[in-house]
Amino acid sequence: MTASNKTTLVDKNTSLQTLMGFCIGRLRDDTLDTIDEIEGWINEIVCKPKNKSMQEKKNRCEICNSKEESYNLELHHLAGIKHDYRTICVDRKCHHELSESQKTWDGRWLQKDQPENVRLGFLLMGIHDVLMLKGKKRGISAYEELAKKLRQRIYQSLNTGEEYT
Repeated sequence: MTASNKTTLVDKNTSLQTLMGFCIGRLRDDTLDTIDEIEGWINEIVCKPKNKSMQEKKNRCEICNSKEESYNLELHHLAGIKHDYRTICVDRKCHHELSESQKTWDGRWLQKDQPENVRLGFLLMGIHDVLMLKGKKRGISAYEELAKKLRQRIYQSLNTGEEYT
């Protein structure tokens, strides 16, 4: 191999390395942006005061992001109205899917006046279901990954009486 060929090969490798570094940097930025988006949305839900949660309807479904007329949007109680006040704004189709999922939950979900740890478990289950559906509908796996990380906490809250720490 001549010196000129070696230089060309080094230049190509350097260009390839630069291109790959740029692409990896973009992926890192996009991933962090997605995590920031998820964190902001979850914090908005979790920190929403009770008086605001029951009044606030947006002009889009918070799950699939479809823009709807207000009469096609509904408030979904994450843990069921019996267990927590927190709601999100969803279209009818997403609301149906979330409500159907709640029907498969632990039988205590049907009863009022559950202990705090059980109510927390149902809230976490509701957040889990919302994250899973949003990840599926929007094609963003980070939502589903976060949902999977909640599963141990849900199990603990519902089965061992441990409070969230």
